[in-house]
Amino acid sequence: MVRYTQKSFTGGELSPALYSRNDLVKYNTGLKTLKNGFVRAEGCVSNRAGLELITEVKTSASKARLIPFSFNTEQTYIIELGHHYARFIKDGAQITDNNGAPIEIETPYSEDEIFDIKYAQNADVLTLCHNNYTPMELSRESHYNWTLNAINFNPHIEAPTNLRAVWTGGSEHTTTYKYLVTAVRADTYEESKRSDVVSVRGELEGYWGTTEYITITFSAVENAVEYNVYKNVNGIYAYVGTTSDTSFKDDKIEPDLSATAPIYTNPFADGNNPGCVNYFQQRKVYGCLSNNPQQLVASQTGTNNNFNVSRPLTATDAINITLSEREVNEIRHIIAMNDLILLTSGGEWKLNGSDGSFSPASSLNASPQSFYGCSNVAPVVSGNMILFAQSGGSVIRDLGYTYVSDSYDGDELTIFASHLFEDKQVVDMAYSKTYRILWCIMSDGTVNALTYNKKQDVAGWHKHETKGEFESIAVIRENFEDAVYFVIKRTINGQTKRFIERLASRHVHSAEDGVFLDCSLKYTGNPVSLISGLDHLEGERVNLLADGFLIENKLVENGKIQLDMPASKIVVGLPYEFELETLNLEGENTFGLAKIVNGIDVTVDKSREDFFIVGNDGSLAQNLLSIESIKNQNYLHSGNVKCFTFADYTEKATVHIKQKYPFPLTINSISLEITMADIND
Repeated sequence: MVRYTQKSFTGGELSPALYSRNDLVKYNTGLKTLKNGFVRAEGCVSNRAGLELITEVKTSASKARLIPFSFNTEQTYIIELGHHYARFIKDGAQITDNNGAPIEIETPYSEDEIFDIKYAQNADVLTLCHNNYTPMELSRESHYNWTLNAINFNPHIEAPTNLRAVWTGGSEHTTTYKYLVTAVRADTYEESKRSDVVSVRGELEGYWGTTEYITITFSAVENAVEYNVYKNVNGIYAYVGTTSDTSFKDDKIEPDLSATAPIYTNPFADGNNPGCVNYFQQRKVYGCLSNNPQQLVASQTGTNNNFNVSRPLTATDAINITLSEREVNEIRHIIAMNDLILLTSGGEWKLNGSDGSFSPASSLNASPQSFYGCSNVAPVVSGNMILFAQSGGSVIRDLGYTYVSDSYDGDELTIFASHLFEDKQVVDMAYSKTYRILWCIMSDGTVNALTYNKKQDVAGWHKHETKGEFESIAVIRENFEDAVYFVIKRTINGQTKRFIERLASRHVHSAEDGVFLDCSLKYTGNPVSLISGLDHLEGERVNLLADGFLIENKLVENGKIQLDMPASKIVVGLPYEFELETLNLEGENTFGLAKIVNGIDVTVDKSREDFFIVGNDGSLAQNLLSIESIKNQNYLHSGNVKCFTFADYTEKATVHIKQKYPFPLTINSISLEITMADIND
């Protein structure tokens, strides 16, 4: 008899191709199956929490996408972006007006375009980019007031007008002098376009006396803190001075040819719309322009949408650069790290100045780091690592800086769980910091999730299913943990419904407080026996948890359910099943030997013990409850649970656990006793 113990499950679910690779370190921490459960970074496994109903999307016949909006850790929202509309959710509730109608704004984006939108946020403004449209800014004016407007790429301050220039002095040896003026905005120090040019005849500078000068006057500009004056020198308008008044005296000031008047540019004129956006080193950066998908442009320093340049270029001027490579690969994502990282359809690039500053005055260097390519799904950042879906959508990779090579490198994260991605692609993705989980919505409506901690060598995959199809995801901070929101397409009473549902908190201290049912609603209050408000589950068979007691297979009729006894804490929803199965229990020379599992010890934490052990024949053996659990339905057990199963000899002995009840289950370790025999004897 041999005792085998698995103390960690950080390897997650592994591909069938690895079932004989017990020589791999990952085999000792891997699983054959992990469904509707997740690997914790500490090494244990928990069943996932249920999904709480938030609201139905505006039109269930059309797809909707979720986008996070975060002003700070307390003011966070979820945007429901659908066919030509946007709605808003905060703290698990849809924002409505005084009449109960959802706050809604109109958008230009159709259902077919919403998943191609790229976005970046700065304070209360979310910039949306799509190659079919002028970039838009979604602004939160207040909790109930949201606006969407096309971006104006003109400077946010007007140029001075009514310029006049007057010569004071002699008139024997005259020539023509030309000037222009710009205004400087008070709050951002953004410079306006050039004013009209004003001309004046005056003495040649070689003949100017100490009492001779030119006075330039102009009208005041609203919100201007000062004005810059430029003088023509051989066709170039060079800087001669700054004034806070509406007049300036040029008493033979030497023009500075290293600082010239701004030249207005709009890289997006005539529909040359960008496809992606982000912020980097106090600049707003756009990429993938319609006419040149390899082009990248960045605003002036300290501005969002001013692309003025000077001649010669200065450090604060706008940037315009095109990636040079053999193939035309569009820039799909812009990520701000130590360097500016560009993920294209064909490779990964690092962009920065030779001196570390991102400016036109520095020698900008765009260098490829690898050539895997990225899909259109937005990547996420975990710590200092970028996680992205490789071009094609069926491989997840990470990318991070390597000091030794002074470059960015990474690994394929799906290589040991490739079976989860066969014949399907990632269509949406988000990252939850609370449990360090990357959530990947797949094209077949399932979810593949990765618990990821690079420094601790944790990378374990797990799959998630529900009675329906996952279509979109967004993660936002709410209170003390990340809230995970989904759009789920369900068939309810023969009709297609799309619901926004939120993953319930997994911090459970009593069985009655947990939510482990999907599309669920929770009631807490005075004891009731009639439960109403369940129209979203009309005609469905649901389970309930009433004061910690399980009630199964109840039919929702007219949006109601009648209980036999009143309860004060009730959760109603669709059941789902947690499943965990270990890999084949093999030693160095045990392949081919018949094995039988004689006994199983499962160490659990804050769990109900009434989970099931699946026998070789598919039979379910429910565990015996402890005395504490028998006495108290809400008691959560921490410690060892002895499990027994009806099993026979088999070459592929595993421990197969299921939890079909809406109770918490966290497994710290699995230990078992095995008897082996040679089947040829």
